[in-house]
Amino acid sequence: MTPNNFGPFDSGNCESVIQALFLFIDNEISDMSEAQALELHLQQCPPCRTEMEHESRVINQLKNLLASSCCEEAPEELNRRIAAQTALLAAQMSNPTQVITEYRRTETTINGETLIEIETTHEIRRDFPLS
Repeated sequence: MTPNNFGPFDSGNCESVIQALFLFIDNEISDMSEAQALELHLQQCPPCRTEMEHESRVINQLKNLLASSCCEEAPEELNRRIAAQTALLAAQMSNPTQVITEYRRTETTINGETLIEIETTHEIRRDFPLS
């Protein structure tokens, strides 16, 4: 989803292209016409294309560095707690839901004119096991 409408990406609009590069590199421009216009501008504008290639290399290097340096494992206690919570949620979701619908009809006749009132109530019950 693009936070801004950057307008047409033509040779006179390099500043908006530079602002949109990170979104373009990460494939986060959801408006296809904007993405196509940006791509066309990058094909026709060597300085913007060079900047995009540079930013793409920097982003990939950062991602690789983060992936190789963030190798810590979660503590075993945290893994157990997450597994227990996941099991509890799965059990809660598998319990059947009970929907109780109650109808009440009141019919009143005064001087030959009948008035009918119908009330409906719904009650939704779901039992969650305690853990």
